[in-house]
Amino acid sequence: MEGASFSWKDNSCLFDLHLKVQYGTLVGVKGAIAAGKSSLLAAILGEINLVNGTIRQYVRSVSYAPQLPWIFADTIRNNILLGKVMDEERYKNVIKACCLDVDLQNFGKVADLMMIGDKGVNLSGGQKARISLARALYTDADLYLLDDPLAAVDPNVAKKIFDQCIGPRSLLREKTRILVTHQIHFLDEADQTILLTNSRIDEFYSEQPADDEQSNTTTEMNSSDDDKFNFKLKTATTDMNSIVKTETSTDGAVNWNVWFQLFTAPPLHWLGFFLSIILIFTAEAMYDFSNRWLSLWSAKSEKKQSSSFDAYVYLGLTLGTLIAALVRAGFLFYIMLCGSTYFHNQMLTGILYTSLRFFESNPSGRILNRVSKDQQAIDELLPLTLVDSIQYLVLTIGSVVIIGTINPWVLLILVPLTPIFWWLRRFYIRSSRQLKRLESVTRSPIYALFSSSLDGLTSIRAFQVQDDFMNMFMERIDTNSRAYFALLAAARWFSFQLSNMVSLLILVTAILAVALRHQINSSAAALTITYCITIVDLFQWAVRQSAEAENYMTSAERIHEYGQLVPENHKNNSTCSVLVQLPNDWPSQGIIEFKDYTFRYRPELDPVLKNLNLRIESKEKIGVIGRTGMIN
Repeated sequence: MEGASFSWKDNSCLFDLHLKVQYGTLVGVKGAIAAGKSSLLAAILGEINLVNGTIRQYVRSVSYAPQLPWIFADTIRNNILLGKVMDEERYKNVIKACCLDVDLQNFGKVADLMMIGDKGVNLSGGQKARISLARALYTDADLYLLDDPLAAVDPNVAKKIFDQCIGPRSLLREKTRILVTHQIHFLDEADQTILLTNSRIDEFYSEQPADDEQSNTTTEMNSSDDDKFNFKLKTATTDMNSIVKTETSTDGAVNWNVWFQLFTAPPLHWLGFFLSIILIFTAEAMYDFSNRWLSLWSAKSEKKQSSSFDAYVYLGLTLGTLIAALVRAGFLFYIMLCGSTYFHNQMLTGILYTSLRFFESNPSGRILNRVSKDQQAIDELLPLTLVDSIQYLVLTIGSVVIIGTINPWVLLILVPLTPIFWWLRRFYIRSSRQLKRLESVTRSPIYALFSSSLDGLTSIRAFQVQDDFMNMFMERIDTNSRAYFALLAAARWFSFQLSNMVSLLILVTAILAVALRHQINSSAAALTITYCITIVDLFQWAVRQSAEAENYMTSAERIHEYGQLVPENHKNNSTCSVLVQLPNDWPSQGIIEFKDYTFRYRPELDPVLKNLNLRIESKEKIGVIGRTGMIN
């Protein structure tokens, strides 16, 4: 760097930097908080804008360990490899150097195949930092940028990691390393040291590392017992107690309780449900009666047709139909939106008050899928689809009633068509409902990958694995698209079968209208033919929309599931015997006491605290020490 200044956006964050790093050296970077140490590494990675000066890099590849470890929901092994080919010897050396062998031993048989939750929720801060460091070390790069990787570990482990990973006798002894750290005693062994003050290089000097007894020996407790942790690479072990639970979908029809809760939601409850039924049939009755009145009016003689009474009646029926249709549509939308709001509030309450274990077991992308896409489905798509299906289904029933009233013989065709239609719809619904659930479930990994990739964008670019993540993203989109395509194909197949059935009804009606032309007046016959022509689109659209509404109800079902999450507060749980009634003024003193206390994170896991006996008196200051990630 020569006179280089950098900025994240508009304001500069690094000023007038002059820096030259030789290949194969260890460069230490120190400075106060917010002095610009992490920004310096970001500048080398090209993550911030160069404002003035020049920067030149003569390296082919860069490896990076960020200050905040980026951990995604997968196994420990996959987090370290990050899509690279397994080199067993190098992998074992990295595990040993990063002091992860002890932790993998504590994890049991699954070892490095243990599933990590979203953002490493089931790991300690030190374990996350060492996995992030192991990922950086496993990559064979020319330049290693290490942003305070020793901050989250205890001093003994920090010393061992420095000696084995970063120092002049470490795995990276022949590589160029830039180490940012607040533990400046490690910088005594650095080839060059940089002091950053107020976003500027205040000091830059080179040192000859002195031979120190501590540089060759490790002060790690129980270091003499390292050989007993002989890590063996496993290939066919599955984490049976994985913290990340597989998202499952229910089978069969949507529970009728979900339907009832949607239509009887506050504030109108059952009153709104009954009023909507009354409005539906009232609007349809007025529409059919207005058409029937027009048919009777046109059948009168020319002299009687000129009567203004019939015109006024028809005008009143038409206006009444218009008003009834508007009121019906508005009221149905109001009921549906009240239901979706009720479901949303239930889901929000369930998520806010449930146990933290829920967030550990469910990636953020899965939760985001339900609170965004599924909620959008019942907010926007379900009301439109359901109102359409109700309106057109009632119109279809009204059309059949009018046709049957004028020509009862037409109803004979409904005898074979009705059971065929019922079977087809049942067959289609059973398939499409499961396809819709599959489409919803396969959408969650897309959100999860997008969320985790956004958190680790700097690391992804630093390790140059953008293409790998794009391929992963496309694979998940393809998986979701396959389910969606199958859903669309099933809908088109069902539409074709409905068209055939309605065409048969039109054919029979037309033949009977011609055959019975002497028994039916021309206006009535014209009305039946008109209804038959319109029923083609009405019936097909009504049935398709009703099936689509039931598919969208799977989103309501998924949101309702989150609304039934068990809250963390178990005050009303009479089966819990360990809860006691505490006085209102508790705690009156700062005394903490444990008696034979054993604790585990989840019921299926081993205890992490065993038979703990401890009493802390009021106003005492207690220090807790121990190896990072150690189960005590």
